[in-house]
Amino acid sequence: MIEDTLYALMSLMDGITIFMFAFGVFKLNFKDYWKEILVTNLIISIGTFLLKGYETILGFIPVLCFVLLVLSLTFYFRIKLWESFKLACYGFVAQIVAQFTVVALFMLSSGLNFTQASSEYGSIVQLLANGFLIGLTLILRQKRIWFSTMSYDYSFKIKLNKINIFSTLIAVVIIALLYNIKTVENIYLTILFWGVCLINLMYIDIKKEKSGMYD
Repeated sequence: MIEDTLYALMSLMDGITIFMFAFGVFKLNFKDYWKEILVTNLIISIGTFLLKGYETILGFIPVLCFVLLVLSLTFYFRIKLWESFKLACYGFVAQIVAQFTVVALFMLSSGLNFTQASSEYGSIVQLLANGFLIGLTLILRQKRIWFSTMSYDYSFKIKLNKINIFSTLIAVVIIALLYNIKTVENIYLTILFWGVCLINLMYIDIKKEKSGMYD
């Protein structure tokens, strides 16, 4: 019972952290959406909790969570489709990098492999990684560092240009690999890969910010 409760709470914290970081990067007001965020996180957390016992679909849970998040942002938060997709990518990739980095630190300090360290320190990894992202988000907010490339036009029209096409290709690669992030056995290569994905996403928005080009 205690383990199940802890699992649900950590899943809920993961979701809230994803929202905080993604919203913080684009200056979206977290308070304006707190009800939607709470409901969405509860649904996803309960869903992952109910599915965690099914080994056949366990590897697809991250993809399901990602899809649910995009759909929720689009149809519940009323943020247009492309922006929802981008927000979800920022939140998920940042959390993957943070959690894998913490696992790598535990591996170095304890001499355990990835599976052992993840199993042994699972909740602590989530707590430290989420704490880091939340702290980073608050610092960025305080220093007023964010992108202003988030469109507030809630229509679902997507303007195709070179930057959007490139962004889409990167996002497709990220989604295709989300369900199988353990295919890269070397955790340092895995961190590097996801780090590069996040840097590429940020580079695209930096270019948009400088050129005044918005979706």
